[in-house]
Amino acid sequence: MSRLPLAFSAFSVIAASLLSLPAFAADDHHGNHPAHEHGVGKLDVALEGNTLTLHLDTPLINLVGFEHAATSARDKETVQAMAKVLRDAGRMFATDAAAQCKPAEIQLESAVLPPALLGEKSPSSAAPAAASDGHADLDGDFTLVCASPGALNTVDASALFRAFPGFQRIDVQLATPKKQAAFQLAPDNAIIPLN
Repeated sequence: MSRLPLAFSAFSVIAASLLSLPAFAADDHHGNHPAHEHGVGKLDVALEGNTLTLHLDTPLINLVGFEHAATSARDKETVQAMAKVLRDAGRMFATDAAAQCKPAEIQLESAVLPPALLGEKSPSSAAPAAASDGHADLDGDFTLVCASPGALNTVDASALFRAFPGFQRIDVQLATPKKQAAFQLAPDNAIIPLN
């Protein structure tokens, strides 16, 4: 009997357990953000095999200082600068050097921002939908592939707090084959322990 199905099953049970937590249930990762709190972000972190996946859900104000569509040249420049910084996922979410993790895929999305402003490759005719309640969020999906995942012990989000001082706290949900946890990060405590 192969160990792969057993390992996959164990991870599936952990992931399913985390998905049943209220923080996951309240957020569908597609722009429906019932709990919108300025200064607070949500970060889901999962490690499966050699793939580290992070999903950031945050009020847009935490990143750019506003939550409206970027219509002025200054707002557009601010959004593009924010997207460029977030796309440096290896810096924003620093991993242990020995794990040799490299960004593989990054996707940024906001209901009030055109995908092109966020650096997404999409048709230029795609127009953002207007936020109906005056609040807008950004969803970021970051996938890193690690050459030596056994050497991966921590993810350091300190650079995220330094780059975006609008963050006061980030609520983390973590799922790895060895651990599931929920905790909070702050500017002075931004290390995510994976083991």
